[in-house]
Amino acid sequence: MARKIFLAALAVFSAALLLGESARADGRVIKAQAGTAKGRAIQALNAGDFDGAIKILESDGSRDPFDDDYKVLLAQAYDGRGWKRLNAGDFDEAFDDFGKARLNEPAKKFSTYLGLAYCSYRLEHMDDAQGYLDEALYLNPSSAQAMTLKGQIYYQRGRLRDAVSEWEQALQEKPGDRAIQGLLAKARKELGVEGSFTRKETYNFNLKYDGEEDRKLGELVLDILQSVSSDVGSDLDFYQKEPINVILYTRRQFVDITDAPAWSDGVFDGNIRIPAGGGMIDKTALSAVLHHEYTHAVIHTEVSGHVPAWLDEGVAQYEEHWAKKRGAVGFTPVPLSSLDSTFVSMDAARAREAYAESLSAVRYYVNRFGMYSLSQLIKEMGKGEDISEAMKYAAGVSLPEFERDWREDLGR
Repeated sequence: MARKIFLAALAVFSAALLLGESARADGRVIKAQAGTAKGRAIQALNAGDFDGAIKILESDGSRDPFDDDYKVLLAQAYDGRGWKRLNAGDFDEAFDDFGKARLNEPAKKFSTYLGLAYCSYRLEHMDDAQGYLDEALYLNPSSAQAMTLKGQIYYQRGRLRDAVSEWEQALQEKPGDRAIQGLLAKARKELGVEGSFTRKETYNFNLKYDGEEDRKLGELVLDILQSVSSDVGSDLDFYQKEPINVILYTRRQFVDITDAPAWSDGVFDGNIRIPAGGGMIDKTALSAVLHHEYTHAVIHTEVSGHVPAWLDEGVAQYEEHWAKKRGAVGFTPVPLSSLDSTFVSMDAARAREAYAESLSAVRYYVNRFGMYSLSQLIKEMGKGEDISEAMKYAAGVSLPEFERDWREDLGR
């Protein structure tokens, strides 16, 4: 997926290394005697104890509120903790820390603004992310990390030419970077196919399709999508913050762009991609695919970490009920742990069984615990909990207990 490639391209930041009882920050050296609040804060920062440093600095009753040394150290502590939380996926808390760092900094710091931009991006506040990035690039015009993130925002908004331009500049600053090369190659390939496509925008979606030939199809898809966002959003308690790109291809274009297996009827890789152009329109089937792929978009917006494939695909299939009834498909059960990773490498027969088992497990979950519990399961995973702990919170059972009960219900 494009988003995963991007994550590898963004360098991990942390607070600058501090030595002894002195710290170099913002172009000056801060000195303090051992045992003083400043000295203990510097030691804590040197040990990576950002919480400890913040506590020392904020609880020092003798501190001079106009002492820039305190402000610099406190800003550095908040900045360091912000990157630590960001790397752990705690984007809301990280954003708060970067905000506090910015308030204490006597002079603007590049890493703080990059952190604010990255958190805003992950929290789906794209306009804010763009503003923080502009400030970061003003402070460090040659930052490949900032250019890469800016390109990703353009890419997510369907502005392929702008994304390519940013990633080309990033690659000039960081020649040979394989992650940026991967992003650039993908965007150039898509631009070669989609460069002449017609673009239609609504509040929730950016739709692209191949011009006049598929105009009626485009109008139909936009009509269906408005129901899709309402249907899936009500089931999963999800409110969309940013438009999602939906791209319609011919089957040949779809395979060329996505490298998806022949049995695939759609892909979500940060964009919803559907092989629907240039042929007869089956409105029911099209609606089912759009509900399915939009559900993937919702889940991967809510959960930044790993989502087991059986849950991801099971929920996506379940949400197709808005378009059509899915009959039961026979399958030979395997442990859910063996359905943890994507099904794309499976042949058609094995994939059919994997999808059927995934849907069976999710149906059992919803029938037993309800749709609200399923939405809470996804939200808890979005907070960083693994699926078993999230399930304990949402349903009162662990994953092994759930799997045991589901298998007993199957009568196998």
